[in-house]
Amino acid sequence: MKILLIRHGETNANLEMKWSGYNDLNSTNLTENGKFQADQLCNWFKKTDYIPTYIYSSPQIRAKETCLIATRLCNLPVHLMDNLRETNPGVFEGLSWEEIKKQYPSEASVFSDSRDWDCIPEAESNLNRLKRSKEILHFLINKHSDDDTIFIFSHGGIIRQLIASILETKKIWNMSPKNTSLFEFIIDKNNWQKDSNIIFNPLKWQILKFNETPHLEV
Repeated sequence: MKILLIRHGETNANLEMKWSGYNDLNSTNLTENGKFQADQLCNWFKKTDYIPTYIYSSPQIRAKETCLIATRLCNLPVHLMDNLRETNPGVFEGLSWEEIKKQYPSEASVFSDSRDWDCIPEAESNLNRLKRSKEILHFLINKHSDDDTIFIFSHGGIIRQLIASILETKKIWNMSPKNTSLFEFIIDKNNWQKDSNIIFNPLKWQILKFNETPHLEV
C-alpha cells in the first residue's frame, strides 16, 4: 500500500505567522500562491503519471481546495474525513505568537517550554490528537489493499501525528511540513500486525518522500 500525505497550499495565516486550527477563518483560505502550488502539484502528478486509487481530504476549506485543484485530472471522488481536520489550538487559534504572549502570557510561557497542548484552554488534548491519527491509519489498513495508492490531503499538525503513528513511535518529532509538501510511505498492510522477523525487512516499510516539493522545483 502506498500512502501519500499532502499538506495544503499556502494561506494568509501562514504568511502572517498566525496559528491555524480546527476552524475555517478568512485568514486560512488559500492565497493565489497556494492555488498555484496546488496547480503545480496537479501538473506534477500528470507528468510523473502518479495515479491514486483513492483520495481523502480534510473537510476544511484550505485542504479541500488544495485537493480539488491538485487531483482535478484524476477522475476520482474525494472522500472527506473529519479525522483529517487540523489539530485544535484552542484559544491560540487565529493569533500570532506575539498576540498570544500578550493575551495569554502564563499559558504562552508554559507552552513555550513544554509544547504541552494540554495547558492551552479549549485546545484539543494530546491524547485525542494521537487517537485521531491512529484511527486514520487503522481505517486505511483495514479498508484498503496493498495494491492501493492513497492520496491524503490534510494539515501540518495532524500530518505530524499521522507520521508518528505510521512509524509507530510515541514521540512527536519536530518538523515543519512545507505547503503542498509530500510524505510518501509504502507499507505491507497484510503484515502490519505481525510480530515476526518481517518487521526487520525494510522492503516492507519504506519512506520514499519526506517533506518534499518536487512540483515547485525550478
